[in-house]
Amino acid sequence: MIVDFINLKKEDILIAGGKGANLGEMTAANINVPRGFVLTADSYKDYLRNNNIEPIIKKNIEDAANDENKLIEAAASFRQLIKNGEFSEEVRKEIEYKYSILGENVRVAVRSSATAEDLPDASFAGQQETYLNVRGIDDLLVQIRNCYASLWGNRAVSYRLHQGYDQLAVSIAVVIQEMVESQKAGVLFTVNPVSKKEDEMQINASYGLGESIVSGRVTPDTYVVNKKGEILDISIGSKASQIIYGDKNTVEVEVEAAKKRERALNDDEIRGLIKAGLNIEDHYDMPMDIEWAIRDGQIYILQARAITTLKNNEIDEGKVKAYLKDMKLSKGTRENLGFLLEKMPFAYRPLDYDFMIAINDQKGKIFAEGGLVINANPQMDQDGIQTLPDGSKSINKNIFKILKLVKKLKDFDYCSDMCREFMAQYEADLNKIKDIDFDQMSLGEASSFLKYSYQLTKKLAYDRFKYALFPTMIVFDKYSKIIKKVDPSYTAFDFYWGLDNKTALVNNEISLIGQRILEDTQLKEAVLSGASYNDLHAKFEGFRRMTDEFLKNSGYKSDYNCYCLEAKTFFEEPDRIVNIIRPMLNLDNKNELNTSKKDYNDLMEKLKSIYGNKYSKLEKDIENFRYFHIVREESQYLWESLFFYVRRCVRRINLLLLDSEDYRSGVANLFLKDLVKAMDRGYLSDEDKDNIRRRQENFPLATRVWEESKLQVFDAKGDILKGVSGSTGSVLGRVCIIRDTDEFYKMQKGDILVCHLTDPEWTPLFKLASGVVADTGGALSHAAIVAREFNIPAVLGVGFATSRFKDGDMIEVDGDKGTVRGM
Repeated sequence: MIVDFINLKKEDILIAGGKGANLGEMTAANINVPRGFVLTADSYKDYLRNNNIEPIIKKNIEDAANDENKLIEAAASFRQLIKNGEFSEEVRKEIEYKYSILGENVRVAVRSSATAEDLPDASFAGQQETYLNVRGIDDLLVQIRNCYASLWGNRAVSYRLHQGYDQLAVSIAVVIQEMVESQKAGVLFTVNPVSKKEDEMQINASYGLGESIVSGRVTPDTYVVNKKGEILDISIGSKASQIIYGDKNTVEVEVEAAKKRERALNDDEIRGLIKAGLNIEDHYDMPMDIEWAIRDGQIYILQARAITTLKNNEIDEGKVKAYLKDMKLSKGTRENLGFLLEKMPFAYRPLDYDFMIAINDQKGKIFAEGGLVINANPQMDQDGIQTLPDGSKSINKNIFKILKLVKKLKDFDYCSDMCREFMAQYEADLNKIKDIDFDQMSLGEASSFLKYSYQLTKKLAYDRFKYALFPTMIVFDKYSKIIKKVDPSYTAFDFYWGLDNKTALVNNEISLIGQRILEDTQLKEAVLSGASYNDLHAKFEGFRRMTDEFLKNSGYKSDYNCYCLEAKTFFEEPDRIVNIIRPMLNLDNKNELNTSKKDYNDLMEKLKSIYGNKYSKLEKDIENFRYFHIVREESQYLWESLFFYVRRCVRRINLLLLDSEDYRSGVANLFLKDLVKAMDRGYLSDEDKDNIRRRQENFPLATRVWEESKLQVFDAKGDILKGVSGSTGSVLGRVCIIRDTDEFYKMQKGDILVCHLTDPEWTPLFKLASGVVADTGGALSHAAIVAREFNIPAVLGVGFATSRFKDGDMIEVDGDKGTVRGM
């Protein structure tokens, strides 16, 4: 019942499980696999019989049938029985003997190997447990029992139920494998899992043991290579921490600051991994997912399995083309969509889509009040596939009211009074929500809150657009002509200098924290060394005091303000604060952290000298114009705050309906009306479950269709990328690609910031950047406004800069022409 790797073949899945069978197959093929042995599935069955557990499992499974709640309840009792069992004396001695052959008290990994795991048509990987740095026979026996028990984990039981596997037919083997104290480790896919290109491989790499990547604790380096050995793309991950041996088990420690910025793998190591990957792929004659480790230049293969997701998630190009075939966009529509895509950079799930439409619909509603019917909303079908709006326009009977509407929106005094009234009301509404205990919500209470928050989102968005944004845009050109009398390069945006809005508040507070950190050598070194927010908060009183105040004032600020479910606030992800501050510490002195020196009072004095007697009325209108921008920022912060609580509510709903807090793969795949019906009913219908499953499976297609839609919006042909001028001037410089706050540390003074989009928390990077290029956006974008404030050229809406260029490339940014050219 115990078999050495060398005596196993890939066909022995029913004996050794998928993991054990593959390790045996590779050992026999002379692939460099660390030594080990397998307790077979028969050993597990014998353990159940000897401890009288087998009949208990059989009876409870039959009684529960397909009732998921009963199955999960029974599984909890199975786990406890298994952990309390004992090995027979014969089996214990055999395990002890095999363990001793590996070495005295040697460190081993104890890995579950389910007999259905790693089959071509199923993906059980990761549903059973793995234990690292196990030492000594007593600890080894404990972890073997834990592996047996993990066959009855809630996730594994639910997965088998939904995939139609017989709960009693699945067994488990346990792999005991000598550990490699790796300096670097990761995963290699012999087919690019993103593009599905068979002539490309993807390698993920970080420091220490591979568990840090497999568990998702770090953002690793990603290397895309072809099978000829050429490196096609390198993305340096943050590699914030690494997992290493502890006295017992493993420990997570920080990675040195310098190593985070470096490539984890050199060219020789990449070539060695490519060679190993090709050997394994050739041996199995199929695409493989390979876990590897490197110690002293030696490559070890820890496990390999078929890439089961290629078939299930393979995207039918015909389906993609079908969604795009009738998409014909006018030049004007493409220009408008450039700004839309900044707010909606990635595909929505149905519930998130409904909340986005709750916001976006309000603009169409206001236009319709003036007789203009504009289709500006992305569409989503019943499969959860989102496509671009067609931009069609027509008129309705309200066209005769348009002049009256415009006149009302030009009445700045009226609009500003409306803004003050609704802002006070919505702030009061939000304060009441903060007292709700979401963790104890019933399904009925959750349903009521979700419906209420949806309606509140619509009302807030309507008032924001009608009384703050629309008045601003109606007079924008007029105010641009006025300010150009001071300086021809100015636009109406320059009236926002020195404005005390939410963006300015966040930027000023972050800059102040950065200045104080520069004054504290010990704290500065801790931040630059890669310390986490929690560590800094615990160790440094000054940091704790500053960030607590920051979160009190701006904690609800989100990374994506037009996503309800996918966004995260500073409260939810406080490490973003540290990520924002870290690159600021590379400035030469703290004075460089000060914001723009543009003087609003000086600007107004110049206008006063130009307009004379007309200045008084102009000044009042400009103050209202500025106030509308404050309302724009503050109202957006209100719905970001509301969405924080919606996420808590949806997490609770998913827990009550699906016994899991993972709403992204659960109820987020239902449209709001269907979710409300399910909550009112008290359970998910078969149709609901089918919709969740189908849309979850279709999400890769939805992502692909949305990405391909961008090709219809942006010009991806030629050597020069064309976009919108966000800020004038031109600059030649080094590319630094930043995809999210985890990569802020890469930014060096003088780099050209190349990104998909920016929002207020990215502002500190503008203090370092010599220019900005963004895939999305337009003249109203955050990137454009801030670039103008810092007097650096910016080109936005170019579509594909983040995929066309890589870190270190030299490019020319021409903000006058709206072009970006590689050098």
